[in-house]
Amino acid sequence: MKLNTLIALGALTLSPLALADEILVVMSDTHKMTLKNGTEYKTGVYLNELMEPVKLFLEAGHTLTFASPKGMAPRLDPVSDTPDHFLDTSKAYYNSHKALFNQLMIDDKTHSPVVSFSRIEQIGIDKFDAVFVPGGHAPLGDLVANPKLGAFLKHFNATQKPTGLVCHGPVALLSALPDAKAFETQMKLGKEPTSTKGWIYEGYKMTTFSNSEEAVATQYYLGGDELFYWPQDALTEAGGKYDRSEQDWQPHIVVDRELITGQNNKSSVGVAQALLDKLNK
Repeated sequence: MKLNTLIALGALTLSPLALADEILVVMSDTHKMTLKNGTEYKTGVYLNELMEPVKLFLEAGHTLTFASPKGMAPRLDPVSDTPDHFLDTSKAYYNSHKALFNQLMIDDKTHSPVVSFSRIEQIGIDKFDAVFVPGGHAPLGDLVANPKLGAFLKHFNATQKPTGLVCHGPVALLSALPDAKAFETQMKLGKEPTSTKGWIYEGYKMTTFSNSEEAVATQYYLGGDELFYWPQDALTEAGGKYDRSEQDWQPHIVVDRELITGQNNKSSVGVAQALLDKLNK
């Protein structure tokens, strides 16, 4: 199911000269996960990390298709539903993005436009001009070792189509490992991964939620329990060249070839703008 921008944003006037590129927006179905010491943690997609880019993509005249592994209606990460996580922390800015989220019915169990990866295979991944993956901790639940997502990313890599991911979203890149499941298992066991040779993103400069930011999240959001492994460590172990901002919680965007990554929730707008710049070239 493709979401036509004119339907999605009835009040938005698009330029007749705008080129309607097809952007695939990939989300996780995970809404709760068990942490390292047994705590059950509610998670989901981060509101601003999804909606700041989505709003910019739609305003630029592009067509979006939302997808997740099973095509379920994604849950919002409870801690993300606040103006504080947006780049602009004003109430009006938050309200405009939350209203669009509700208008698109992203999390509506009956009317959500989100389709499954199997449906994307039927549509044909070659139909898409770019891919975007927002964060929240949820991608650690079902995107790291998903073979269908790995195949999608290999297409975008081989064709050098813009590939944008933000915060915890970059862990989805690990799905393109030759044996992503073995890598994930080894990371969860605290063992040095032995299954990294042949990763298409080896040697790419990239960023993701930093270890120091994750330490804060562990204390304040995870209640002292922790993830089995942290995104920065995983991407570094896989062969990525990790880069980060000088200070935590500051926008930081890294562009290397087709790959665009953002460090944290404050980087969502920058990733979207960089992706749009690539589409416009």
